Amino acid sequence: MLVTLFVLYQLNFVCSGFCFSSNALVFLAYSPYWFQYYRGNNWTDVARDLELIKMMGFDGVRIHYEYVVEYGLVERLLNYTRYLGLKVIWATHATYWNNKYPTKDFPNATIVENYKAELSQIANASSRYSHVLYVSVFYPIPFAEVSGITHEECLQHINSTEFNAALENIVAFVKSFGIKCAVESEGIPKDFPVKLIENADAYFIQPYSTIKDNIDAQHILDYAAYFEKSGKEVYIGEYGFRTWKPAHHWDFGMVSCEGAKAGLIQQFFDFASSRFEIITYFAMYDGDGGWGLVNNDGTLRLSGWSASQWLHNREIENSTNQLLTGITIGIVVEAVAIAALTVVIVLNYRKIKKLQIR
Repeated sequence: MLVTLFVLYQLNFVCSGFCFSSNALVFLAYSPYWFQYYRGNNWTDVARDLELIKMMGFDGVRIHYEYVVEYGLVERLLNYTRYLGLKVIWATHATYWNNKYPTKDFPNATIVENYKAELSQIANASSRYSHVLYVSVFYPIPFAEVSGITHEECLQHINSTEFNAALENIVAFVKSFGIKCAVESEGIPKDFPVKLIENADAYFIQPYSTIKDNIDAQHILDYAAYFEKSGKEVYIGEYGFRTWKPAHHWDFGMVSCEGAKAGLIQQFFDFASSRFEIITYFAMYDGDGGWGLVNNDGTLRLSGWSASQWLHNREIENSTNQLLTGITIGIVVEAVAIAALTVVIVLNYRKIKKLQIR
């Protein structure tokens, strides 16, 4: 009994002392088209970006899929990310985020057919690669600011039977290739209460901060709670900070300077990695605002160094924890052996004493 209690005490010490590190996967959002091909660059530049993402310490890359099929990049991206050891999530949107088709026209036949044609190539290729975790299908919400409709008309549209039936059909189509399919919302649930898609494997959310120079932690939790009602896993599909924004954009994710952005990134990683199994920073480079961790010449900004520092410190901490846990377990095993040997010696000693008395 004493031996058992001693062992349990030692194992409790192991768990309480060293089992505290985060196992969350941290992704970086990346668009091969907008970040390189649109600028007149090519695959060499994309490959260099993927290498940098790996060197920064990210677990994976979340690829925005615009034009990757047209440019023949699907297999190249999958092969090279596998080679580098980067996990992949595909971020997809039926209308290319209102750039290819008007989002308010979803789900007309042309949009759905073209979307499925691209998804089929991505999902079919991805089915052969175990490092692809999800294809994310966005709710194509026609925001009033860019769609020329009212907010009420937007809500009617996203809650229509036709809209949601089309999404369920698209999710089923992706899953038919043996790939997990998540659904993702860009709209704050209290403003854009989308319907849950029953056949989705998971949900991705985009809980960008609504408070300047603040991670807005409660907003993240509230956003997630809406989709957690589904009973499915909820992950952070996009979250980031920007030092500037286009005039027509909402004031989300805003910070006063690059220094504030650098500090808040580590705060966000600390908070989110303890609550979500997958989190994503948006984005590698600037897009519609000063989100980027990296300058156009490939050098890290202060925020990029900050993100990389957190990621590498996590790696060191996890390695140290594994080492210490191994050492401690070794000590426990040795202690058990000593305790057991002591019991044997005591029992044998008693037997010898009894024989001597006789």
